Amino acid sequence: MEMFLPLLMRWLHIFTGIAMVGGAVGGAYLGQPMVAPIARNAVFSGIVAIFLSGFYNMMQLMGSAPKGWHMWFGIKFLLALHVFAMIFLLTKTDATPEKRKRWQVSALIGTAAVVAAGAYLRSLRGV
Repeated sequence: MEMFLPLLMRWLHIFTGIAMVGGAVGGAYLGQPMVAPIARNAVFSGIVAIFLSGFYNMMQLMGSAPKGWHMWFGIKFLLALHVFAMIFLLTKTDATPEKRKRWQVSALIGTAAVVAAGAYLRSLRGV
């Protein structure tokens, strides 16, 4: 039972990220150039879920974090803020298609960087 909450938080963190970025960026390839404005509350809820689960995961590791872990966590956090901003901007209705395309590409590149930073963080812990 002691493994349930950490596993749930990790699953929530990864699943919400996949759903948000997949919906925002994948929509471009399906002919839907923007996240529906009605989904703005869902995007906000996803951002809150990722922050809360990420905060929980971070607090679980703070005591045993190796050298360099905190710096890379800060980099990952700042990149994630950028991705959230891009996805949130995609819910705007008054943006030009060119801006939307830039936001989608920026969210995709930022997401790749966040995933790479997360993988490096795991390797620092030796897991």
